[in-house]
Order: sequence, then structure tokens, then C-alpha cells
Amino acid sequence: MSFSKGLLIGGLLGTTYALLTAKKTGLERQQAISHYLTDVTMQAQTVQSNAVDLQNTAGQLSNEIKTTAVDSLADISDAVQTFSFEAQPRVAQISESIKRLTDDLKAL
Repeated sequence: MSFSKGLLIGGLLGTTYALLTAKKTGLERQQAISHYLTDVTMQAQTVQSNAVDLQNTAGQLSNEIKTTAVDSLADISDAVQTFSFEAQPRVAQISESIKRLTDDLKAL
């Protein structure tokens, strides 16, 4: 006997046994299945709704990051330029001090 025939026969025998030994009547089982399918459908709709909400939120986050990044980069660029301008005299003074120290060391 092939695997598929054995699987089919086993499934039929298992289903028959379950139906014959079940503690619920046919109507009760139908109602239970109906409630189960209703619950699964509602949960699937909830998952779908949550997925749409997640997609919308991700889009909003992406837009927010784009606008914030542009503003932040501009602020950072301005701060770097300001720092460079303000630090220029100090850097020149430090360079001059290093040059004098180097010359003094050479003289020793």
C-alpha cells in the first residue's frame, strides 16, 4: 500500500472514530465549529487592521525621520562651521606655540 493510500485510510478511520466517540452532538459540534470560525475570522480581520496601522505608522515615521534628518543635518553643519570659525584663532595660537617649542628644543 502506498503512503498516500495509507494516509487517506488512516484519516478516514480516525475521523470515523472521533465522530462515533464524540461527547457532543452534531448540532453542538456545528455550533462549536461555527463559533471557532467566527473567532478566527475576527482575529484575522484584527491582524489585517493592525498590519494596515503598522504600515501607516511606518510611513509616518519614515516621513518624520526624513524631515527631522534634513533639519538636524543643517543644524549640525551650522554648528561645525561656527566651531571652525571660533576655533581658528586658538588653533593658530597652538600651532605657533608648538613651533616655538620645537625651535627651542632644537636650540638645546
